[in-house]
Amino acid sequence: MIVSIVTNPYLVTMLITLGLIGVGLEFFSPGFGVPGIIGLGAFALYFFGTYMAGSSGWGTLALFVAGGILLILEIFVLAFGVLGILGFSAMVGAIISAASSVWMGVVSLAIGIVLAALILWLAIRLFGLKPSWNKLILQSSQKNEQGYTSSEDRRELLGKIGVTITPLRPSGFAEFDGQREDVVSEGDIVPHGAKVKVIRVEGARVVVRKVEDQ
Repeated sequence: MIVSIVTNPYLVTMLITLGLIGVGLEFFSPGFGVPGIIGLGAFALYFFGTYMAGSSGWGTLALFVAGGILLILEIFVLAFGVLGILGFSAMVGAIISAASSVWMGVVSLAIGIVLAALILWLAIRLFGLKPSWNKLILQSSQKNEQGYTSSEDRRELLGKIGVTITPLRPSGFAEFDGQREDVVSEGDIVPHGAKVKVIRVEGARVVVRKVEDQ
């Protein structure tokens, strides 16, 4: 009974879509959180159903996990997208091969990719897809002159020089005086371990520029 429910074509498509959205959000926003948990949970349920139905085995799961590891490495290693492409390809292959039929796997995955891409696009356009999810929270306009202060205001970082601890594409993490901070570059890709200077602070948004060693 459970197997028939989990392997239902409509539920399979929904699980794949949720999984892709979770992975996509974690890829664009470094740091494991709720989207990653939901995505991994959806994929775990999908592979559990296909395993119980006998259409997949440990090899398929291993291929999927290997793809996930490559995607994680892409976040921390500047590989110009090579690891990400390999990881995504491995995960796609695992998802299709785990389905009850190649046709069902391809169709479910295609629908999932389209829906996930649409939702991710909307998240980027509407919310900025920031790691701290600040734009998902309603923020009223409150002036410091009126007695309001924001705990997210990080103007004290302005002008400071730090070192990136993840690549910036353009968002990522940098360390200033031993403190880990969410930062964003001016649009350029900045590699891990590069010196950066805070040139602008917009509330919780910290904009940095790469500093060349003199």
